[in-house]
Amino acid sequence: MTVALRNAGAALHRGRVAPASGRRFAMWEAGTRRWADRGVKPLRHFVLPPTRAFTLIELLTVIAIVGILAAILIPTVMSSRVSADRARTKIQFNQWATAIESFRSEYGYYPVFDSSNLVNGGANTTDHPFHDVLAGRKRDGAPLTAGSAAATQNRKAISFYSFPESEFTDASSPAPNLLRDATGNTEIAVLVDSNRDGVINSSDFGASLPLVSGISPAASDFPDTGVRSGVVFYTLAPGASATDPQFIFSWK
Repeated sequence: MTVALRNAGAALHRGRVAPASGRRFAMWEAGTRRWADRGVKPLRHFVLPPTRAFTLIELLTVIAIVGILAAILIPTVMSSRVSADRARTKIQFNQWATAIESFRSEYGYYPVFDSSNLVNGGANTTDHPFHDVLAGRKRDGAPLTAGSAAATQNRKAISFYSFPESEFTDASSPAPNLLRDATGNTEIAVLVDSNRDGVINSSDFGASLPLVSGISPAASDFPDTGVRSGVVFYTLAPGASATDPQFIFSWK
């Protein structure tokens, strides 16, 4: 019995859990031996290594790095977005110009939209000269009003361009259902070579260029000699101001 207890104590010291009685110990030892023959080691106690937390200095360093990366990336992303909007606006102007040229090919003259030479000039709750002439119908899909300028010019009611909803301001906006460019501008100038001499100049639009948001292009952008084109558009670029006028031109 003393020997059995001594063996049991030795087993406990080695990390095994042994029953108190000799008979049970013998059975347990035999079972342990069989498991050992199969390559299974007895259970032993172990202690998990202590976890290591971030120090305050390490945390502040990470925050500083994230702030630096954000300061670098955010302006880059914004600049890319502005460039993409400018490119989409020029594509949009090109599509509108193509529609106007198609009108000229059909009727032999350029359409007259509004004396303001603005895309949204003369627009009201029912009529929109620029849209109606090129779409051959009103904004709500109704036929052109008989005797109106749009119906008189586009007498066949041909749809030269189908304006998508994305090109209109929301119905709930302060200026609803107006045409806008890809940057959100509704102040867009449109000029055509009305006398068809191959150049758009003051003989086509009058003494001065139309203002967009109160700003007119400089002579370096639109020279006095005019621009060689049949149709041109221009609008203010994002971030432009009276002290820093920047434009999106269809011809540049």
